[in-house]
Amino acid sequence: MMIVQRGIPIFPIGPASHFHGGVPVVYHRRPMPPIPLHHRPIPLYPPQFQSRVPVLRVVGGPICRQGSVKKADRVEVRSVCRYNFKAELAVIQSLIRAGYRFASFDTEFPGTVVKSKIPNHLISQAVPIDVYEMMKTNVDQTHIIQLGLSLSDPCGNLPVYDGAYCCWEFNFSDFDVDCEKHLRSSDSIDLLKRQGIDFSENKCTGICSADFAEEIERSGLVQLLPCLTWATFQSAYDFGYLIKMFTGKKELPEDIKEFMGIVKTYFGPNVYDIKYMMKFCDGLFGGLNSVAETLGVDRVAGSSHQAGSDSLLTLQTFLKMLKMEKNKGKELWEECGGVLFGLGSLDFWHHC
Repeated sequence: MMIVQRGIPIFPIGPASHFHGGVPVVYHRRPMPPIPLHHRPIPLYPPQFQSRVPVLRVVGGPICRQGSVKKADRVEVRSVCRYNFKAELAVIQSLIRAGYRFASFDTEFPGTVVKSKIPNHLISQAVPIDVYEMMKTNVDQTHIIQLGLSLSDPCGNLPVYDGAYCCWEFNFSDFDVDCEKHLRSSDSIDLLKRQGIDFSENKCTGICSADFAEEIERSGLVQLLPCLTWATFQSAYDFGYLIKMFTGKKELPEDIKEFMGIVKTYFGPNVYDIKYMMKFCDGLFGGLNSVAETLGVDRVAGSSHQAGSDSLLTLQTFLKMLKMEKNKGKELWEECGGVLFGLGSLDFWHHC
């Protein structure tokens, strides 16, 4: 007999010899074998770059193969706290193994506490070492508040779980709005409060970032991350908080080369930053909302400055850019991989 917990198979109950006093022995969840990086059960590139691929537009995803995906009539941002984060990570792992290999993430944090010496309009021309130094200074002194994660298959279809298209919003307890020692930008905190983030609730029921990183490692999910194609938007700070969390250190590496090497180790080479991709596209400028609006991508769940909603808008905007006409999407796919806006190429720093 097979035990199923929230749709996830666990070890079957043992044979009769494994019954003790009439009580069956239930084994722990079977550890999934790691997926080698060279193993690709589905193409890791969008189908529009292939010839003769039948596609069909559906709600919740840009394109899909006919009859190959589940459908739903709503989109849900799944709120994750300390009580359900292990179960939700197991769901995410099962979806990745099922073929949802495109991902995007976004973080919310207390703002910048050390102001940049580089004017915003010159950030694209700044030296990566200076950009990294400023990011590291702020990330080292602050705490993550939220992490948003969205998945899709290479055709752009969102996963369906509990009857809805879904993405995830992890709430962390590390930042205490009542603690004066926890540095923050007052303007950023006020903005996040207006957008609906409940800091008191996060303090009580949020996830400890150390527990989150430990579960990512224990469950084997960390071994799957390099197999994904990642979509981000101006993601230096996002990667900074995740690398700080995953490595378990209070400070990021001093050297940008070491940092970029860790990013590539955890997330693989297929990392895209929409802010960098915009340099190759006429008429795209501004922040994520502006770019999405220009491309006709609607925000289908949540609101801006909520990590789950922003991660979903990032993913759908990225997929829309890959569908741009006159082979522009293919050019972006081939030319922009592995480059983070402001920090440069992962491969460049890898070979320095």
